[in-house]
Amino acid sequence: MKKKSIKDIAQDLELSKTTVSFVLNDKGDEKNISKKTQKKVLDYVKKVNYHPNQIAKSLKQGQTNTIGYLVPDISNPFFAKIGRLLEDHFWEKGYHLIIGSTDENKDKETQVLNMFVNRQVDALIVASCFIQSDTIKSLLSRDFPLVFFDREDPDVKANYILVENKISMKNAIEKTIYSGAKKLGLITLTPDIYSLKNRIEGYKMALKDNNIVFDSNLIRIVDNNDLKKTTERELRKLIESNVDTIVFTNNQITVIAIWLMNTYYKDKVNTIKFVSFDNVDLFDYSLPKVNSVAQPIKEVTEQISKMILQIIHSKKNENKRIELTPKLIERN
Repeated sequence: MKKKSIKDIAQDLELSKTTVSFVLNDKGDEKNISKKTQKKVLDYVKKVNYHPNQIAKSLKQGQTNTIGYLVPDISNPFFAKIGRLLEDHFWEKGYHLIIGSTDENKDKETQVLNMFVNRQVDALIVASCFIQSDTIKSLLSRDFPLVFFDREDPDVKANYILVENKISMKNAIEKTIYSGAKKLGLITLTPDIYSLKNRIEGYKMALKDNNIVFDSNLIRIVDNNDLKKTTERELRKLIESNVDTIVFTNNQITVIAIWLMNTYYKDKVNTIKFVSFDNVDLFDYSLPKVNSVAQPIKEVTEQISKMILQIIHSKKNENKRIELTPKLIERN
């Protein structure tokens, strides 16, 4: 059976399209349409199982009640937990969250951002490595409702929800130094990411302030597209360099390294200490022991949600920058 349109319903009931439309949009009383006519329309649409085209309705209203959430990797526990909490926050406010991953790839980020915009999302929440890309510059120039989190570009004015990286990493490393660490290596993803640069800077500051000679050979870089293989390679190099502590700028690398240690270096799990930016529950039970910088996920989520809804409702970007303080969890 052909799906009924508003035009069909109006013809069947011998009413105008305008009258039917007003009733279906809960404007019957406002437009002085009799209760009898309103009931007639509502009973009929129920009888013929009529459902409005929500996409067309949203486009007509200029709002789709959808929000895009774009992160490097949704399987990362940090991004996954924030995404899950945001989904709950926005659901209560009548919005749906659409999720995408970029794999730290500029072309993919551009394509997914364009897809979100073409779907006419009401706002975007983005953890981007490419804040100066043409796509993002275009969105910012149009005053599109947009909030960045986890990463920032100091040269770009925008809305940011961030966690302090440099001093937090320095403090976590110093706890290990105070307990006897003397040779500390570091494994990181691409140091081009602003937040990771700050974490590496925190590592260097900790060494300098504690009179430990910095050795650039002890900073090892892994490939996001092949984390397991490259982490195995760089972990081996640090162990061969006789480090007593390994610092990680990302929890995913830390988790892989824990598995590698328990698979290939069981004799080292009690002698090498780990320090990780980001925390996962696994660290409570794992060897090597991990001192971790736990980001305030609940607070980050609340701040993102609050800022996004303010921008949507006020239709104004204020270019706010909010920086939150993480918590150090000591296990050594």
